Amino acid sequence: MTRPVIVFRADASHSIGLGHVARMCALIEEIDPATAEPMVMFGGDDAVAAWARSQRLAAEVKPWTTADVLATAALGNVAAVVVDGPALAAELLPPLAAARVKTVWIDDVGGCALPVDTVVNHNFHAASLAASYAGARRMLLGRDYLLLRRAIRRYSRGSCRPRDATRLRVMISFGGSDPAGATARVVGLIPSNRPLDLVVLTGPGYRDQSALHAAAKIAAAAGHTVEVRHSPDDPSQLFVTADAAICSAGGTLGELAYVGCPALGFAIVADQVGAARSQARSGLISGGRHLAELDDDAVRADLVGFLLDDRRRHETRERALATADGLGARRVAAALLG
Repeated sequence: MTRPVIVFRADASHSIGLGHVARMCALIEEIDPATAEPMVMFGGDDAVAAWARSQRLAAEVKPWTTADVLATAALGNVAAVVVDGPALAAELLPPLAAARVKTVWIDDVGGCALPVDTVVNHNFHAASLAASYAGARRMLLGRDYLLLRRAIRRYSRGSCRPRDATRLRVMISFGGSDPAGATARVVGLIPSNRPLDLVVLTGPGYRDQSALHAAAKIAAAAGHTVEVRHSPDDPSQLFVTADAAICSAGGTLGELAYVGCPALGFAIVADQVGAARSQARSGLISGGRHLAELDDDAVRADLVGFLLDDRRRHETRERALATADGLGARRVAAALLG
C-alpha cells in the first residue's frame, strides 16, 4: 500500500531568518515514516541547505515556484500541503484550495482570511486572533501546539536550573540570521553593573562578525567574558546551562520556556511584536518591546532591570514553563494525519 505524502513548503534567508523552516522541522520529525512520507520543499541559500543536512532532513533546497507546488500537490498520493510564511500562504493557499487540496498554514500574526483547512499558530497570544482566521475550517491556537524540535525536547522540561550567582552565565541569541543586527548591538550595550559570562550564539545565516567582534571588546572592557558560538551542533545545551537568556521574540522564546530559562525578549521583526508584547504583559518574559523603536539608553535600562532582578527572573521562568509541555508538535502531527 502506498503511503500518503505530506508536502512541506517554507523559505529561509538572511532577511527572514530560519524560523519558518525550523518549526517545519519540528513537525516533520513527528511524522511516522510508516504512516506518511514527508516531501520537503524549502527555498533558500547554501546556509539553509547546510542547516537542513545538519537536521538530517531529506530536503531539496531551491527556488520552488507556485507551479512546482501545484504540480506536486496534484499527485495522487499527496494527502496535504503544509505552508509556513505569510508570503507563501498568500501565494499558495488560494490555488490549493481551488484544487481541493488539504492545506495546513503555520502562521504568527493573524488578520488574514485565506482559505485553509487548518491554521496553526503556536504563539502564546494566538487565541485572541481566532476571529481573524475566517477562512479556516479548524484552528490549532496557542502553546498547546508549540512546535519544538527534538533537539530541544531531548532535554526534560524545566531542565535549566538558573542560579543567583554573583556572575551569571547569560546566553544571547537573535535567531539563525539576525537581519536586524541585534546581536552586536545588545552585546555592546551590556551594562557593567554585574559581571557576566556571555555566551553569544549566532546561526548559520549570521553575517555581522566584524560588528560582533567590536561589541565583544566593549563587553570585555566592562568586565564580562564573551564566548561566541557560531552554529553549534547542539545549541540546546547552551539553553539548559544558562542562568538567563537575551533573545529575539520568535521561536526561541518557546524553546526557553520549555527548558525553563528566564528570558529578556526583544522583537526584531514585525511578526514578533504581538507575541513579545503579550508574553511581557502576562509576565512570561521581561522586555517585550520592538528593538528598532528603542534608543540605546532604553535598551540598557531593559538589560539592567533584567540582569539585576533575580526574583523577577525566577517568577517569569515559572510562568513561562507552565505554558510549554513539549507535546505541541505531536498534537499538530496527529491533527494533520487525522
